[in-house]
Amino acid sequence: MAENAINSTTKDKILEATLEIISSQGFQNVTIRKIATVAGVNIAAVNYHFGSKDNVVSAALEYLMVQAKNIFKCLSNSHETPEQRLRNFVDKLAKNFSKYPDQIQYLIYQSIHDQATPNKFQEYLKTEGIDLIKAAIQEIRPAEDDVTLQMRVTQLFGCLAFPVLLGNRSTEIFGVELNDSKKRKTYVEFLLKSIMP
Repeated sequence: MAENAINSTTKDKILEATLEIISSQGFQNVTIRKIATVAGVNIAAVNYHFGSKDNVVSAALEYLMVQAKNIFKCLSNSHETPEQRLRNFVDKLAKNFSKYPDQIQYLIYQSIHDQATPNKFQEYLKTEGIDLIKAAIQEIRPAEDDVTLQMRVTQLFGCLAFPVLLGNRSTEIFGVELNDSKKRKTYVEFLLKSIMP
Protein backbone atom coordinates (compact mmCIF):
# COMPACT_ATOMS: atom_id res chain seq x y z
CA MET A 1 0.00 0.00 0.00
CA ALA A 2 2.81 2.44 0.90
CA GLU A 3 4.52 1.52 -2.36
CA ASN A 4 1.41 2.59 -4.32
CA ALA A 5 1.39 5.94 -2.51
CA ILE A 6 5.08 6.44 -3.40
CA ASN A 7 4.43 5.42 -7.01
CA SER A 8 1.45 7.76 -7.21
CA THR A 9 3.54 10.63 -5.87
CA THR A 10 6.32 9.86 -8.34
CA LYS A 11 3.81 9.67 -11.19
CA ASP A 12 2.27 12.99 -10.15
CA LYS A 13 5.72 14.62 -10.02
CA ILE A 14 6.46 13.32 -13.52
CA LEU A 15 3.12 14.53 -14.87
CA GLU A 16 3.48 17.97 -13.27
CA ALA A 17 7.05 18.26 -14.57
CA THR A 18 5.84 17.39 -18.07
CA LEU A 19 3.15 20.07 -17.91
CA GLU A 20 5.70 22.57 -16.62
CA ILE A 21 8.07 21.85 -19.52
CA ILE A 22 5.28 22.12 -22.07
CA SER A 23 4.23 25.47 -20.54
CA SER A 24 7.71 26.93 -20.44
CA GLN A 25 9.33 25.39 -23.52
CA GLY A 26 6.56 23.95 -25.71
CA PHE A 27 5.66 20.39 -26.74
CA GLN A 28 8.57 20.15 -29.16
CA ASN A 29 11.12 20.52 -26.34
CA VAL A 30 9.82 17.79 -24.05
CA THR A 31 12.36 15.01 -23.50
CA ILE A 32 12.47 12.15 -21.01
CA ARG A 33 15.73 13.57 -19.64
CA LYS A 34 14.18 17.01 -19.01
CA ILE A 35 11.11 15.44 -17.42
CA ALA A 36 13.29 13.39 -15.06
CA THR A 37 15.39 16.44 -14.13
CA VAL A 38 12.41 18.71 -13.44
CA ALA A 39 10.56 15.95 -11.54
CA GLY A 40 13.65 15.10 -9.48
CA VAL A 41 13.53 11.45 -10.48
CA ASN A 42 15.74 9.26 -12.63
CA ILE A 43 15.06 8.48 -16.28
CA ALA A 44 14.27 4.87 -15.40
CA ALA A 45 11.35 6.03 -13.24
CA VAL A 46 9.83 7.95 -16.15
CA ASN A 47 10.25 4.94 -18.44
CA TYR A 48 8.94 2.55 -15.77
CA HIS A 49 5.73 4.53 -15.23
CA PHE A 50 5.05 5.63 -18.80
CA GLY A 51 7.29 3.75 -21.25
CA SER A 52 7.79 6.61 -23.72
CA LYS A 53 7.75 10.37 -24.12
CA ASP A 54 4.49 10.19 -26.09
CA ASN A 55 2.85 8.20 -23.30
CA VAL A 56 3.92 10.64 -20.60
CA VAL A 57 2.75 13.64 -22.65
CA SER A 58 -0.64 11.96 -23.23
CA ALA A 59 -0.91 11.09 -19.54
CA ALA A 60 0.02 14.66 -18.59
CA LEU A 61 -2.75 16.05 -20.80
CA GLU A 62 -5.17 13.58 -19.23
CA TYR A 63 -3.96 14.69 -15.79
CA LEU A 64 -4.64 18.30 -16.82
CA MET A 65 -8.15 17.36 -17.89
CA VAL A 66 -8.79 15.77 -14.50
CA GLN A 67 -7.62 18.99 -12.83
CA ALA A 68 -9.93 21.00 -15.08
CA LYS A 69 -12.87 18.72 -14.24
CA ASN A 70 -12.15 19.23 -10.54
CA ILE A 71 -12.61 22.97 -11.00
CA PHE A 72 -16.28 22.29 -11.76
CA LYS A 73 -16.78 20.97 -8.22
CA CYS A 74 -16.99 24.52 -6.89
CA LEU A 75 -20.23 24.92 -8.88
CA SER A 76 -21.83 22.33 -6.58
CA ASN A 77 -20.79 23.98 -3.30
CA SER A 78 -24.11 24.37 -1.48
CA HIS A 79 -22.53 26.61 1.18
CA GLU A 80 -22.05 29.48 -1.27
CA THR A 81 -24.41 31.68 -3.22
CA PRO A 82 -24.70 30.98 -6.96
CA GLU A 83 -22.77 34.23 -7.58
CA GLN A 84 -19.91 33.07 -5.34
CA ARG A 85 -19.86 29.63 -6.96
CA LEU A 86 -19.76 31.09 -10.46
CA ARG A 87 -17.07 33.63 -9.49
CA ASN A 88 -14.88 30.90 -7.94
CA PHE A 89 -15.37 28.67 -10.98
CA VAL A 90 -14.48 31.37 -13.53
CA ASP A 91 -11.50 32.54 -11.47
CA LYS A 92 -10.10 29.01 -11.12
CA LEU A 93 -10.71 28.19 -14.78
CA ALA A 94 -8.99 31.43 -15.88
CA LYS A 95 -5.98 30.60 -13.66
CA ASN A 96 -5.85 27.09 -15.10
CA PHE A 97 -6.00 28.41 -18.68
CA SER A 98 -3.25 30.95 -17.89
CA LYS A 99 -1.05 28.35 -16.22
CA TYR A 100 -1.26 25.85 -19.09
CA PRO A 101 -1.78 27.87 -22.29
CA ASP A 102 0.05 25.53 -24.68
CA GLN A 103 -1.83 22.53 -23.37
CA ILE A 104 -5.19 24.32 -23.62
CA GLN A 105 -4.31 25.41 -27.17
CA TYR A 106 -3.47 21.82 -28.04
CA LEU A 107 -6.74 20.48 -26.57
CA ILE A 108 -8.77 23.10 -28.46
CA TYR A 109 -6.84 22.37 -31.66
CA GLN A 110 -7.47 18.65 -31.15
CA SER A 111 -11.15 19.38 -30.58
CA ILE A 112 -11.39 21.32 -33.84
CA HIS A 113 -9.34 19.01 -36.06
CA ASP A 114 -9.97 15.56 -34.60
CA GLN A 115 -13.71 15.45 -34.08
CA ALA A 116 -13.83 11.69 -34.50
CA THR A 117 -12.11 11.16 -31.14
CA PRO A 118 -13.31 13.70 -28.57
CA ASN A 119 -11.17 13.98 -25.46
CA LYS A 120 -12.49 13.15 -22.01
CA PHE A 121 -12.83 16.80 -21.04
CA GLN A 122 -15.10 17.44 -24.04
CA GLU A 123 -17.19 14.44 -23.04
CA TYR A 124 -17.36 15.74 -19.47
CA LEU A 125 -18.50 19.16 -20.71
CA LYS A 126 -21.25 17.56 -22.80
CA THR A 127 -22.50 15.18 -20.11
CA GLU A 128 -22.17 17.28 -16.96
CA GLY A 129 -19.97 20.38 -17.01
CA ILE A 130 -22.10 22.65 -19.21
CA ASP A 131 -25.21 21.74 -17.19
CA LEU A 132 -23.45 22.72 -13.94
CA ILE A 133 -22.56 26.14 -15.34
CA LYS A 134 -26.05 26.64 -16.76
CA ALA A 135 -27.63 25.68 -13.42
CA ALA A 136 -25.53 28.27 -11.56
CA ILE A 137 -26.39 30.98 -14.08
CA GLN A 138 -30.06 29.99 -14.00
CA GLU A 139 -30.11 30.44 -10.21
CA ILE A 140 -28.78 33.96 -10.80
CA ARG A 141 -31.07 34.64 -13.80
CA PRO A 142 -34.14 32.43 -13.25
CA ALA A 143 -36.20 34.04 -16.04
CA GLU A 144 -33.78 33.09 -18.83
CA ASP A 145 -34.59 30.29 -21.22
CA ASP A 146 -32.28 27.41 -22.10
CA VAL A 147 -31.06 28.98 -25.36
CA THR A 148 -30.01 32.19 -23.59
CA LEU A 149 -28.29 30.20 -20.83
CA GLN A 150 -26.42 28.19 -23.49
CA MET A 151 -25.27 31.45 -25.11
CA ARG A 152 -23.99 32.73 -21.76
CA VAL A 153 -21.98 29.52 -21.26
CA THR A 154 -20.57 29.85 -24.79
CA GLN A 155 -19.68 33.49 -24.09
CA LEU A 156 -17.92 32.50 -20.87
CA PHE A 157 -15.78 29.80 -22.51
CA GLY A 158 -15.11 31.92 -25.58
CA CYS A 159 -13.92 34.86 -23.51
CA LEU A 160 -11.57 32.63 -21.52
CA ALA A 161 -10.29 30.55 -24.44
CA PHE A 162 -9.76 33.26 -27.06
CA PRO A 163 -6.83 35.00 -25.29
CA VAL A 164 -5.26 31.59 -24.71
CA LEU A 165 -5.60 30.68 -28.38
CA LEU A 166 -3.95 33.94 -29.42
CA GLY A 167 -1.16 33.45 -26.88
CA ASN A 168 1.31 36.35 -26.81
CA ARG A 169 -0.51 37.93 -29.73
CA SER A 170 -3.41 38.61 -27.36
CA THR A 171 -1.23 40.95 -25.34
CA GLU A 172 0.16 42.57 -28.50
CA ILE A 173 -3.24 43.12 -30.08
CA PHE A 174 -5.49 43.82 -27.11
CA GLY A 175 -3.02 44.77 -24.39
CA VAL A 176 -4.53 42.19 -22.05
CA GLU A 177 -1.98 40.11 -20.13
CA LEU A 178 -3.92 37.34 -18.42
CA ASN A 179 -0.77 35.88 -16.86
CA ASP A 180 -0.70 38.97 -14.64
CA SER A 181 -2.95 38.01 -11.70
CA LYS A 182 -4.31 41.56 -11.19
CA LYS A 183 -5.21 41.97 -14.87
CA ARG A 184 -6.70 38.47 -14.96
CA LYS A 185 -8.85 39.30 -11.92
CA THR A 186 -10.08 42.49 -13.61
CA TYR A 187 -10.81 40.52 -16.80
CA VAL A 188 -12.74 37.87 -14.83
CA GLU A 189 -14.77 40.55 -13.04
CA PHE A 190 -15.57 42.21 -16.37
CA LEU A 191 -16.65 38.86 -17.81
CA LEU A 192 -18.81 38.08 -14.79
CA LYS A 193 -20.55 41.47 -15.02
CA SER A 194 -21.71 40.53 -18.51
CA ILE A 195 -23.17 37.28 -17.16
CA MET A 196 -24.52 38.31 -13.75
CA PRO A 197 -27.04 41.17 -13.37
